[in-house]
Amino acid sequence: MAKLYRRGKIWYVTFYQSGRRVRRSLGREKKQAEDAYKEIIYRLSRNELVAGQKIPLGLFQKEFLEYVRARQAAKTGHNYTIALNHFVNYLSEKHNVKWLQDVDLAMVDGYVASRLKAPSPSRKGRQVARSTVNTELKSIKRFFNRAAELGFLKDSPARRVKLLSTAKKNPQFFSEAEVGLILDTCGDDWVREIHLTLLYTGMRIGELDNLEWSDVDLVAHRLTVRPKDFWKPKGNEERVIPLHDAVSYMLLNKKRRSNWVFTKADGEKINIHSLEARFRHHLNSLGIQDANLHTWRHTFASFLVMRTGNIRAVQQLLGHKSIKTTEIYSHLSDRHLHGVIGQLPGPNLGTVLGTPAILPEKGIVQVVDNKVVGDTGFEPVTSTV
Repeated sequence: MAKLYRRGKIWYVTFYQSGRRVRRSLGREKKQAEDAYKEIIYRLSRNELVAGQKIPLGLFQKEFLEYVRARQAAKTGHNYTIALNHFVNYLSEKHNVKWLQDVDLAMVDGYVASRLKAPSPSRKGRQVARSTVNTELKSIKRFFNRAAELGFLKDSPARRVKLLSTAKKNPQFFSEAEVGLILDTCGDDWVREIHLTLLYTGMRIGELDNLEWSDVDLVAHRLTVRPKDFWKPKGNEERVIPLHDAVSYMLLNKKRRSNWVFTKADGEKINIHSLEARFRHHLNSLGIQDANLHTWRHTFASFLVMRTGNIRAVQQLLGHKSIKTTEIYSHLSDRHLHGVIGQLPGPNLGTVLGTPAILPEKGIVQVVDNKVVGDTGFEPVTSTV
């Protein structure tokens, strides 16, 4: 009988196999440990946990992706699939690796070096971005961590591989002129409606793709991004987004072809990847580089920050759990700060504040609402608290 327990901050499982007591570390997270424990129980029932057993690399890849798809958003599962396909193909072609246990640190390092030289599928004439390689590397690390959790490996060969250093870049967003150009040249109305909604709601494309009419309240002028049985938003949390008048008007007059709010012209559900490819082609024709559908979300956030400087409100609208994520837009609040500074009274204080100015020998003193303001700033000389 297997037993799950925690010692210190680490969860462990112990069980007997072929008369021997086996103990395995399952990590620090309780939910992760419970999932691994259930799978070990299942494999024990099928007599699959045999000491020294070699696991075919492709078979474990398939099982791991099924595990990810059952627990993560569809886009996450798609990204894991792409990353591991690249990795497994490299191991097969370069090292003729067939077994999970035969992968070592040098192979993972070699893969990283190889990917950095590979041509980018979306940026002609350029290599795969370092940030893309890091995303793939995170998937590979999780892949081997899972194998270690299940006892197929003593340790992950990718554990010591560090993520690549990347230059911190401010998020790219469309200018107002570019927004107008893109919307005016969309061609199909259903495509323009999608771009308009992404611009004025800041939704992720997956959230828009799975938006149903039951999520839209045109009376209260708001929509709700919420988890569903077939799909879950990033963070698995619900949030409400007020509707801009332009979006409310568009939705109010939009023909309902199905329970999905946004569909293709024939009423079929949109395909995110096809829409992304179409958008990139459209941008290239306009001479706009290094942008994609997600750039609409950056544009939404950037415009709000530049006009309000309210990072907290933008955090809530975007659905960021941490304010640190939203702070990538904080540099754009400079424009808002200039506006704030502009609210300070000018040299002619009496005219700006509406009260006579008294100019003594030192400093400036002014009466505001019968309270004296001193030369140290715009605060009373005597406390009013």
